[in-house]
Amino acid sequence: MALTESAELKACDANIERREQQRLVKFLTALHSDFEGLKGSILHLSPLPSIDSVVSELLAEKIHLQSYSEKNSFCFKSFYTRSTL
Repeated sequence: MALTESAELKACDANIERREQQRLVKFLTALHSDFEGLKGSILHLSPLPSIDSVVSELLAEKIHLQSYSEKNSFCFKSFYTRSTL
């Protein structure tokens, strides 16, 4: 469809916004399942946030998930070490 759009249509703010929203939805739907909760909450927002805002939220969630994973790994190793003594 992009090849058939006129120059005036490409310059139209509404068309640009619609395309950006479609790209954001495609990006979000391709995310790993670890981000399912955040993805759902973002997709329910109206209007959709900017891609910069979404990327910031995803990076924060990634850090949160990594710290949670490391914490659980440490607790498991601690328990395993104590129980084998």
